[in-house]
Amino acid sequence: MEISLSDLKRIITTAAEIGVENYMKVRDPESDMMKQADAKRYLSKLGIQPVMLHKWAEQKLLTPVKTGDSQNAPVMYSLAEIKQVIFSLQTFQLIR
Repeated sequence: MEISLSDLKRIITTAAEIGVENYMKVRDPESDMMKQADAKRYLSKLGIQPVMLHKWAEQKLLTPVKTGDSQNAPVMYSLAEIKQVIFSLQTFQLIR
């Protein structure tokens, strides 16, 4: 396994960005949360199938939060968690 210098730079930069996201999540948790529809749009924008949101939640990689008791209450996801999962998967694929 050999990682190029540019890949290593990308890994370190992304890890630092995720660290900042996690800090912001702790400081202001509400600003980190996004509705399920917004999370799916975010994944689509990155070229990731929106169905992965549910798969990652089933695998306990993401923690969806239902904001109310009603059946139609919005389900929220943490942007920081989504970025962590994406980064982890990309890094895993890189080092395989």
